[in-house]
Amino acid sequence: MTKPEEMIIQQINQKKFEGYEYIYDNYYSSLCSFSSRFFKSKSDAEDVVQDVILRLWKSNSNFNSTKALTSYLFFSVKNASLNAIRNDSKWSNIDINHHDIKIDDKSIDQVLIEEEYYRQIHLAINKLGPERKRVILLSMEGLSNKEIAEKTGVSVNTVKTLKLKAYRFLREELELPALLFLLHLIN
Repeated sequence: MTKPEEMIIQQINQKKFEGYEYIYDNYYSSLCSFSSRFFKSKSDAEDVVQDVILRLWKSNSNFNSTKALTSYLFFSVKNASLNAIRNDSKWSNIDINHHDIKIDDKSIDQVLIEEEYYRQIHLAINKLGPERKRVILLSMEGLSNKEIAEKTGVSVNTVKTLKLKAYRFLREELELPALLFLLHLIN
């Protein structure tokens, strides 16, 4: 584990504000996105995520790595979402007893993995300079180099150069599965 990771885990284990600020900054959006796949209402998903983070704060849970923390958070949100559906009559039309629940033709585990890749990708993209970041985000929206050039007001060659430099950075920053997932999103 790297030094910053150790410090973050220590802060979370000691129930320090900085550790929970890290959870909010690095996980909240992904957790809400994941939970929203269970609900029609964004606010229901946010309620579930906030409840999971609050329960973590009150619990005696300790983690030895950010991977353990990530697993805990996503599985807790999955279980809390399913419990919310089970315990609230407005969700009575959803069959959660079926053991292989699907969301948009994907298993919950597949969705969970995708959300973690999205989280890792967006954290890495946020480390890029503003021009490179914009080019990569536009690429992820499906725009061609020519369309990106028109939208940003730079030449097609500049777009290619910015993309190349951004990809080099992302290749160093991301683990192989997340990098492959990003390339799949862009192509």
